[in-house]
Amino acid sequence: MAQGRVKPERRAIRSRPATLLFSLAMSRPTLKHIAWSETEVPRHRFTLAESGVEQADLETMGLPSRGGLPAAGYAIQSELERKLGERYGAPGGRVLLAAGGSEANAIVFLALLGRDDEVLVESPGYEPLRVVPQIFGHPVRHYPRLATPSVQSLVARIEAALTPATRMVVISHLHNPSGTPVTPAEARELNDLAERRNLWIHCDEIFRDALEGPTATLAAMGPRWVVTSSLTKIYGLGGLRMGWVAGSAEVLARCAEAQDALSAEPALPSIALALDLVPHLDALRARTLGFLAANHARWRERMSGELPCVPAFPARGTTLWLVFGLEGDGNAFAAFASEHYQLAVTPGRFFGDSRGVRIGFAYEPARFALALEALERALANFRAREPIRENA
Repeated sequence: MAQGRVKPERRAIRSRPATLLFSLAMSRPTLKHIAWSETEVPRHRFTLAESGVEQADLETMGLPSRGGLPAAGYAIQSELERKLGERYGAPGGRVLLAAGGSEANAIVFLALLGRDDEVLVESPGYEPLRVVPQIFGHPVRHYPRLATPSVQSLVARIEAALTPATRMVVISHLHNPSGTPVTPAEARELNDLAERRNLWIHCDEIFRDALEGPTATLAAMGPRWVVTSSLTKIYGLGGLRMGWVAGSAEVLARCAEAQDALSAEPALPSIALALDLVPHLDALRARTLGFLAANHARWRERMSGELPCVPAFPARGTTLWLVFGLEGDGNAFAAFASEHYQLAVTPGRFFGDSRGVRIGFAYEPARFALALEALERALANFRAREPIRENA
């Protein structure tokens, strides 16, 4: 560890990061969604496949755009951790930095789960949140995130899916792929459930700042919560690879121990630039909220009656989930749009539900408008038989 960097107090933990990483079998689950995004999406003329806002041109915006190797070295990491902790009201007023949201999620699984501990994840859901625990050797089960609330509440669905082996429930806020939020009432019920059943609630909040209102974190709900987030999706700073974990002092200590088997610490130039950008995060967030407001309005205007779409939930945040009537239809539509309209939408297979596709909203409005026209044409010519439902 670099001189000057003080990690959280170490405590005895159940995880065994170094030995676990080296003992994993060569045959393991793979992350196909990320590979597809890196190789397939760029070859399309139009895309609605991205979940995060496109990279900000910091120089044009008059914002700091270069990081270096400051003389203070990794001593500045604690300052950034405090500033982010204060911004979100994290427990103890600080977070633990990680090399992006992806590493933050991996750290949580590695730090807080013991051998044979089971993880309960949402379905449909973001592929790494269900695959990474399996890579680390943990059994994974699923609960339905988008069932009709009047039939059964979210927390009732989660509790019905628990087993005696379940030690962690994973949920995203906003939900990826649908953009559905966790309501304050649901968060309180989840906290009660976690305390009653001795569970960790791992909440991925990487899309939370797409909602209007003050910044905050569900990590403040109580010691059973551990939250991950980053500057990637909403702030257009994916190239920094700057994520974090928020939680109690015990959680951060265990996560710091696990991180030593991964990056150990994020790159210093990224920390330096992120620290310089903290005073400008509200401006970057406002840029994204402006994109989303314009694109949501255009979606409502263009998709309100011309095409067979029946909204079940309003569009929120940077993503929307469209569900077709039959198994495999989402995958088939994604392939159809790609082949005939040079349009990338994310097929449902990456979220564990082949009926759906995910639509991204976080684009510069003129670019979104062109892609939306391609989507309209594709939908109009794809199996004109059953309506599709938003966020079904």
